[in-house]
Order: sequence, then structure tokens, then C-alpha cells
Amino acid sequence: MAITVKRLHPLFAAEIGGVDLTRALDDATFSTIENAFEEYSVLVFHGQRIDDEQQLAFSRRFGALEQTTANVTNDGKRSEVADISNVGADGKLMPLDSKSMKYRDGNEMWHSDSSFKPIPAKASLLSAREVPPQEGDTEFASLRAAYAALPKQMLAGLENLIAIHSYTYSRGLVDPDLFTPEQAAQVPPVRQSLIRINPKNGRKALYLGSHASHIEGMPVEAGRKILHELLAAATQPSFVYRHAWRQFDLVIWDNRAVLHRGRGWDKARYRRVMHRTTVAGEKSTLDEVMQTA
Repeated sequence: MAITVKRLHPLFAAEIGGVDLTRALDDATFSTIENAFEEYSVLVFHGQRIDDEQQLAFSRRFGALEQTTANVTNDGKRSEVADISNVGADGKLMPLDSKSMKYRDGNEMWHSDSSFKPIPAKASLLSAREVPPQEGDTEFASLRAAYAALPKQMLAGLENLIAIHSYTYSRGLVDPDLFTPEQAAQVPPVRQSLIRINPKNGRKALYLGSHASHIEGMPVEAGRKILHELLAAATQPSFVYRHAWRQFDLVIWDNRAVLHRGRGWDKARYRRVMHRTTVAGEKSTLDEVMQTA
């Protein structure tokens, strides 16, 4: 069966058909997928009954992989596969007031994975191993579309701004005690360009989200006001694709070009088990801007 690419939203996101990710892909097929990733930012693959090793193999086609950050959900153990679920090691649903569940609540804020790292992530791949019978969707917002829609006069004032991204800031919005001092020391605040440029096609995008604490060189509250206003503009309904998960879906998204957030479900009643792999970025956002200037 030939590979197909079907648009899912007027501005971005596409469904890829005719592909079996349990098998190694030939170069031509992967090239089609990679080109679609650069064009559509979010790709959906249905019916992919993959295991972790198969997910890792496909993920590595896009580049080197990140390891998870040591935190309360993984007992400080780093891995290339993140278990994003409400199920504990004992196979039971985790208590809603547990630190692990509070930590995961942060995933329901708009964010770009690993924007709190000096070199932020290129892509994330999420495999749906178990899904609740209702709710538990994931939303994606196009930061390219948001950038293109802003008035030129406003864009001129944003071009050279640098935002400070902090993991402890974003998780502190959920619970200020989620990080131990040792864990917080592993993720110090980092500087990120407020506008990114795709190195392959030159398309520009805003770069913000829940990890973006404030803007360098501005009073904190003034900078946060700008970030909140830009976030609201970027996540308006016309820029959002909402994915309703089916079991064995795999979705890959471009962290350079979209924000995402999980949506709630009845976590005390239904299991939701997702495995995520993350493709590392190649350079800092500041270096990207210098390269394309």
C-alpha cells in the first residue's frame, strides 16, 4: 500500500497512511514522512501496535534522542522512553493527590517539550498504549500560523527578544514543592529566542509556552504580560488541532513549531498509558537566529 498524506486542519497537521511502523522503513518512505513533518508539524499514524524498541528505532530516524529529566515520576532514573500515564509500577491507578500525578498535571498547560533545556527538543513521538473510553485528548497549536497572523508592527518589536524558560517556574504553577533543591539544580533557567526560524524552509514561529517565565531585560510582570497575550493569540481555536486518541495511535510533533497540551479525563476511573520519545535539538535557539540573520 502506498504512503498517503491527508491534511487534518486547514493550517497544519496531517494523517499518514499506508505505513507500518513495526517494520523498518525504506529511505524513500521515510523521506516522505520527514518532508511531511517539516510541512505539517504534526503527523498522526493510526493502528501502530509498536513496542518501545520499535518506537525508539523510528524515533532515531529523526535524530539523536533525549533522555528524560530526573523527577518524581521516574525516581530519578533517566531513560529514552518516558512513561506518561496515571498507572503506577504496581499496575494500579495512582492517587490523584500523589506527587507524580501533580507533576503530570503540568502537561495540561500549553508547552513545548524541553524548552527549558539549553538546546530544546526537535520532536516528540507519543504512542497510545492504553486510552480512556472518553476524553483525554491532546491539543496542538500552530506557532507558525500565530506568527503569520500578528501585525507586522508588533512582530518588529518581538524579533530580538529573549525569553527565560524555567522548568521549576512552570511546575511551580502546579505545586511549588514538586522539585527538591537537587532536582531544581539540574534544570536552571535558560535563554530562548522568542521567535524561531526553521533551518530547512525558513518559516518563522513564535516560541513560548508554560515554561516561558519572563522576558530578558524587562520587568518580570511586564514581560509575563506580553507572553500571556501572545500565548492567548497563539492558542485561539482557529490555530488549534485537537487529537482524539485511539489505542495504538502514534503522533509526532515539531516542538519548534507547535505547542501542545493534554486534556483531562476521569483519572480516578480510567487508565491512560502513553510512551513518549523525544528527538534532541541540534543547536540553541540563539544560534539558530544568528545563523539565519
